[in-house]
Amino acid sequence: MALVAGIFTFSTVLAAEPIDNKLEAEKTFKVGMYRIVNSMKVNVIIEKKEGKALEISLKNERNETIYTEFVSKKTNKLSKKFDLTGLADGKYHFDITNGKETITKEINLETHQPIPADYRTVEVK
Repeated sequence: MALVAGIFTFSTVLAAEPIDNKLEAEKTFKVGMYRIVNSMKVNVIIEKKEGKALEISLKNERNETIYTEFVSKKTNKLSKKFDLTGLADGKYHFDITNGKETITKEINLETHQPIPADYRTVEVK
């Protein structure tokens, strides 16, 4: 009996590293993301300065928006679980932006067929 296991990997696309501390001080939010083990879910964690709203968008490889959510100006921290079970295999990305700064997190969804194993039996008569 063949089982289908969905496995996805994700990587981070970072903007150019800041050249000096002034650019580092201008960043108004940080984003972290990790896969929840043995599931098709990812947790997106955002820390931001109060006073700026954020937009979280999930887009496919054709840059079509699949999901959008807004984070209010008053929120400092957000931890949100995204269930990717219903999505087809392919490349996706989360864009988190405040209008000036954008952080992009990439996700690759792949379905892998299990490798069949050879089974041997012994019959005693």
